[in-house]
Amino acid sequence: MNDELNKAKASPDNPLLARVEALEQKVSSLERQLHMLQQEGAATARPPAVGPGGAFAEAEAPVHGAAAGTGMPTASGVPDPSKAAGATAGTEAYRASDVPSAPGTTYIPGASTAPGAHEQRPQPPLQPPPPAPKPKPDWEHLIARVWLPRIFIAVLLIGVLWGFTAAVSAGIITEPIRCLLGVAAAGFMYWQGEAQSRRGRPALGQVLLGGSIAVLLLALFAAHMLYALIPAWLAFTLYVLAIGAGLRTALRQRSQALTVIMMLAGYLVPFLVDSAKPDIRMFIAYETVFSIAMLLLAHRFAYRAAYCTAFGVLHVPLLIGMIGFSHGDSRYPVMLALLLQHAVMFALSVFPREGRSRAHTVPLFLGFTLTAVWMFGLFADKDPFVYRLVIAACALVYSATAYVLLKRKQQAAVYMAAATFGWFLWIVHVLEASNQTAAVLVEGMLAIMLGVAFKSRLQQATGILAYVFGICSVILHPISRIPSAETFAWLVLLVSVGALYAFLKRLPEGTADGYKRRKNSLLWADSVLFLIFISQATDSLTKALSYDMQHLLLSAVWVLYAIAVIITGVVASKRKVRLAGILFLFLTLLKIIFIDLPDVSAAIRAVLFIGLGSIGVAVSRLFYKRKE
Repeated sequence: MNDELNKAKASPDNPLLARVEALEQKVSSLERQLHMLQQEGAATARPPAVGPGGAFAEAEAPVHGAAAGTGMPTASGVPDPSKAAGATAGTEAYRASDVPSAPGTTYIPGASTAPGAHEQRPQPPLQPPPPAPKPKPDWEHLIARVWLPRIFIAVLLIGVLWGFTAAVSAGIITEPIRCLLGVAAAGFMYWQGEAQSRRGRPALGQVLLGGSIAVLLLALFAAHMLYALIPAWLAFTLYVLAIGAGLRTALRQRSQALTVIMMLAGYLVPFLVDSAKPDIRMFIAYETVFSIAMLLLAHRFAYRAAYCTAFGVLHVPLLIGMIGFSHGDSRYPVMLALLLQHAVMFALSVFPREGRSRAHTVPLFLGFTLTAVWMFGLFADKDPFVYRLVIAACALVYSATAYVLLKRKQQAAVYMAAATFGWFLWIVHVLEASNQTAAVLVEGMLAIMLGVAFKSRLQQATGILAYVFGICSVILHPISRIPSAETFAWLVLLVSVGALYAFLKRLPEGTADGYKRRKNSLLWADSVLFLIFISQATDSLTKALSYDMQHLLLSAVWVLYAIAVIITGVVASKRKVRLAGILFLFLTLLKIIFIDLPDVSAAIRAVLFIGLGSIGVAVSRLFYKRKE
């Protein structure tokens, strides 16, 4: 091989020689670059380490030339891949074994040893992803597809009516033709509504379908009421058929708005019939049957707004019928209609469909309230026995239902609230004013306890309503004599407030914490009520005495009450209670100065000031001893 190379070098025109020289130059250049890189790596990757003697030792990795495994050409002039692959591993192994390290440390090849290099840097907190931008409203869709047809269908109807009026005035359109044109227009609108719905335009289709039913009802109304072309029974039948067609269309389109419109139109049907002998019973029967049918329909399709419309709108035509129909006693038909509707609502609420939770509870409570108002207006004065019987029966049914549901560990808030309200109405109407106050207070207290225990806001509100009514009744009926119903009502009030405090205090932790935090306010309220009670009792006991003695004894009672409050605060170590007693003592002083002094004699003034001053000094001495 060497002889061949020498021969090639001897020949100056040999192209192989030029290639070899170029390769040698490239190899030399690569060797220099590799040597420089090794020196830089030794300076950065091999840190100074503390030796056993405490001196710094520095080692350098020797460079063994191109044939040491760095990928340089071999003697044949071709780089050896196997040697190049092992160059790095050999170099790192040499560095790891050759570099001295401190005891307990490990050398990591290529790792930085700058101060703090091995300390984990705190990562910045992860920022939550930005919220997705809200989609911009598609005004073109809302205006062009939703509101545009709704507005311009009204414009179209107004234009048709004006054109119709002009043609009638000119004598072109006779009465039968007018009605037939209305029916034809309704049919055309219905056809177009169905076509628009099939083409994927539900908003326009529903508007046209609803408008077609409205035009049909107007045509029937004109044929019956204005032109007397059809009798009452036929008009009523056609009205019902038109409403039925509208409801069928609304349900097929799954449109709750159209269903509500058809319901409202259905309630108006009796008012669109001209009868020579109107019958209030037939009127009530139709409205009741229609209301119950619409309740069942709305419940079947879970239409909440339609359900509320079905139960609430019934009261309007019944009220109009009661005012408009003057002949015949319609109280009992109206009562029967209301009770039937409420019974259906009660059944739908208590026995929900399989797979559905109990619903329509709030309309049930509102329905019971409206029924109670109707019963009071119809029978409270003329036949109170019927009113009491109906209210007691409803309250009993609601109480039993609430008990059964609570026993099954199911929601019974609305039934408890309705029972509470029913018993409240019954107590107020049955018992006399002197006895009803105590009964209402007890009922309100128990209702509030039930509402807190079962976490029912509606029950709490109903109980608070009854309880506030009882408090107002107690305050508005002062004590005239000690052995009286008023005194008993005051005692029941004071005991009930204390019972509410004890109930809230015994609640387990985590239950009704908001009420437990406010339980101390009940003690302050009870203290104020007790002050009013002892003041009224003192006035009742001192009626036979002179004016001066009445003021003297009342002030003495106030002072004794202030002393009792202060002593209670001292014994119970309650700073706020002690301060309240002291403030009340000052309040008593102000009462004596501004109310008692101008009207009492000098002797009574002296007694009042001497007694109050002595008591104030004694109380101050009590606080000094407590501090010592």
